Amino acid sequence: MAHGELDGVRPEIARSWLRTRQLFHVDPALQRVPVLSAEELEKRSERDEVLSLARPILQPLGTALRGTGHLAALVDAEGWVLWVGGDQAAAGALAGISFVPGAHWSERVAGTNGAGTALTDRRPTEIFAAEHFVHAWQDWTSAASPIALPGTGEQVAALDVIGPWDAPEPQGVAVATSMAAVVEERLRSRASVRAAIVRYAMSAARGLGEAMVAVDERGRVLQANDAAGRVDALQDGQLPAAARERFLAALRGGAREDELALEWSGARGERRRAVCTLVRHDERPVGALLRLVAPPGPRARSSGGPRLVPPVRPWEAILGGSVPLAAALHLAQVAARNDLPVVLYGETGTGKELFAQGIHAAGPRSEQPLVVLNCGAIPATLIEAELFGYEPGTFTGGQREGKAGKLEEADRGTLFLDEVSELPPPAQTALLRVLQEHEVVRLGGSRTRPVDVRIVAATNRRLDGEVAAGRFRRDLFFRLNVLSIDLPPLRERAEDVPDLARACLAEAEERTGRSGLSLSDAAIQALQAHCWPGNVRELRNVILRAAAVVATPPIQPADLLLVDLCDALAAPVAAAPPRTAPPPAPAERRAELPGGTQRPDADGAGREELLAVLDASGWNIARTATSLGISRMTLYRRLRKLGITR
Repeated sequence: MAHGELDGVRPEIARSWLRTRQLFHVDPALQRVPVLSAEELEKRSERDEVLSLARPILQPLGTALRGTGHLAALVDAEGWVLWVGGDQAAAGALAGISFVPGAHWSERVAGTNGAGTALTDRRPTEIFAAEHFVHAWQDWTSAASPIALPGTGEQVAALDVIGPWDAPEPQGVAVATSMAAVVEERLRSRASVRAAIVRYAMSAARGLGEAMVAVDERGRVLQANDAAGRVDALQDGQLPAAARERFLAALRGGAREDELALEWSGARGERRRAVCTLVRHDERPVGALLRLVAPPGPRARSSGGPRLVPPVRPWEAILGGSVPLAAALHLAQVAARNDLPVVLYGETGTGKELFAQGIHAAGPRSEQPLVVLNCGAIPATLIEAELFGYEPGTFTGGQREGKAGKLEEADRGTLFLDEVSELPPPAQTALLRVLQEHEVVRLGGSRTRPVDVRIVAATNRRLDGEVAAGRFRRDLFFRLNVLSIDLPPLRERAEDVPDLARACLAEAEERTGRSGLSLSDAAIQALQAHCWPGNVRELRNVILRAAAVVATPPIQPADLLLVDLCDALAAPVAAAPPRTAPPPAPAERRAELPGGTQRPDADGAGREELLAVLDASGWNIARTATSLGISRMTLYRRLRKLGITR
């Protein structure tokens, strides 16, 4: 032996032998290894995240190895064999040395062997015959490849291929490595599904101000929002031990429901609660989203039995202290205390959905669903099916068992009808009946279903103007317009712009992966002077773009790329213009842009300008064309020329 190596022995084998002898003290005369009971094996297998994902791959592999004298095995990260398949004669022979499901084949227990050494060395490994440290294993050759979690590199399992040392070589390392790669790809796919759901949920929670924590299937925290920190949901960045154990116990119990209620005792003995929504992939939980319920404050009261207290202040996502915004917030808080229908009037990007969420979250229906339907985003032929549902067989291509509509989904909760002015006349008539009778009839059916729904509607058009133009039913207008709230455009609350801009910058840093960004005083002044035809949505996009491209902080006015579209887009909420003729084109002037460039006229709008107009109109082609004073065909030609797609 020289320099820690054994003469004639591969270095990796020599290192494994030394570990086996000096660290693990494995007896080379060992005959068998520990084996779990059937009950213990079943529990370990049920908990294992890799086994369920790998089964569709393992079964065909086992079938392919029949008659070859070889076996394949899946071994977990601790070295326990969870699955064995392949040649039956080989299985019988290997059972003699306890290579069976439930056996412990880590290097610490069984010495140098394929799976155990691959997990220790974190690399594909082949152990040939006498390279096994234990004499009883030396009739075999084992080749294994570890399986790691994509993104983290954490080893979670190993795939092992075993056969007699003198059997025809099945290219064990190649088989093990390729199969391990397939399993890792399935792990990556599962992680992508979970990550997409986490991003969506966190984004939605940001609007409501809910305390949200995303965890993986082991209860480890993947992401938590700021609201979770404000309610002390985590300890050292992880779930409290009691909460994690409750979560894992629910999964071990074979949770069948997608939503669970969790309760545990906090560090000071207080009772903590969370609503846990499972994230599934291939029918198996791969993580969860926990909505933390803040402990009741000293003024919390309940006169009708136990009731969940809203987790955080429902209005905290609406930033600003200007007089117009304060007036709108006051009316919204009044609306939250009752069940009357509400209509929110405001330009695009003024936060109508945030107000709807706040009214629901601060009201008596906060524990019930808030269901959203964008009336302008669904074809007129389908809007009634979405709103009222349909019976089996009503539509070709519809769900075989029929489908409940948004009104049924919102039963006992709130239905938010965004762009309510876009409802087609038949849907208006049917909705009026529902509001009068408090019952719904699915399309294609005759049975009435009782519903108890609060309606919050939103529009960027004055409904009284739509009634006067004959596009909206007068009786439905009076039914909906009980409480009306006008949301001020951003240009009317310039004093709110600095706080909004800084909040948007913090969000942009998170999305772009940057830190340490700031806005110069000159940039703040430029933002306050801008007319914001796209309101807060436009402000968020301007800040996001600047955060992505600025070389060094602070952000300067030139980095904001503000485009003067006020003449083209300054259209306060009003009745829609007559559809017989477009409004006159904006005056043919050229406005100075940052950097001294000139703005083209509306018909020759540049890419950035055109994108801003599209954003401001919600990508509605007809409205964009009308705002620019051009035909829709001209607009389509411009979009194709500039390569713009939604």
